[in-house]
Amino acid sequence: MSTAFVSLMQINSDDSESPVNRFERVIKDLSEIAQGKDGRKPDLIMLPELWHGGAFNIDLSVSLATTFPGPISEQICDIAATNEVWIHAGSFVEKINGSLFNTSLLVDSQGEISATYKKIHLFGFSEGESKQLTHGQDLVCVLTPLGMTALTTCYDLRFPELFRKLNEKGATSVLMTSGWPEVRIEHWNVLTRARAIENQSIFIACNGVGVNGNTKLGGNSVVVDAWGKVLNTLSQQEQVINVEIDLQNVNQAREKLPVLADRVIK
Repeated sequence: MSTAFVSLMQINSDDSESPVNRFERVIKDLSEIAQGKDGRKPDLIMLPELWHGGAFNIDLSVSLATTFPGPISEQICDIAATNEVWIHAGSFVEKINGSLFNTSLLVDSQGEISATYKKIHLFGFSEGESKQLTHGQDLVCVLTPLGMTALTTCYDLRFPELFRKLNEKGATSVLMTSGWPEVRIEHWNVLTRARAIENQSIFIACNGVGVNGNTKLGGNSVVVDAWGKVLNTLSQQEQVINVEIDLQNVNQAREKLPVLADRVIK
């Protein structure tokens, strides 16, 4: 496959909407998007970080802690299998043996859980998720319709060494689920492009919108190619963002400008 069609669901996770209502609404929308439109279905659909409870309403997100497999993943797996589409379902608080993790969920087109990633860099500076959750430890790369694909989450964006390690593991694409605030959205806009450019990889980042935990999320979900070109129009509204990606872009960038081969410090 020389191209891949991705759909990013820039979900509104405003505190004014109950988690029950939001979950029902999003699952309905996800099912409709997975069916495609005008004879075209996405190869992969992606959702934001902690969209169920809210990335900055960590107490609520913790109260909604789930397991994988579990009731949340079961519904998402059903949609993926029915429509033969990959779904990166964003992230949820996952409970394992008494510990809590910010875990992203990737489901393949057969409806099987392909991978989970426990967020390594927890945000909060001794508050929020860094206080209540446990750090993940494992780097995750998996073969998807985008090629060898790395899973990352939000605050990970500020740690370039993580992405270099993922590059060394063979990643040509990166999926980042996020709940990034509007107040620092310029950092997001710069760093998403920087991670694509410095690793010559496709970078796909799905952010949320709305206000949760008294923090306004910044939207600006983005797809960046290996040259650092933004392939979609940025916005701060709830919407579905559809992008066609040229999968040859990575090889072209790495062949024409083989900077990764010139690394000295490793």
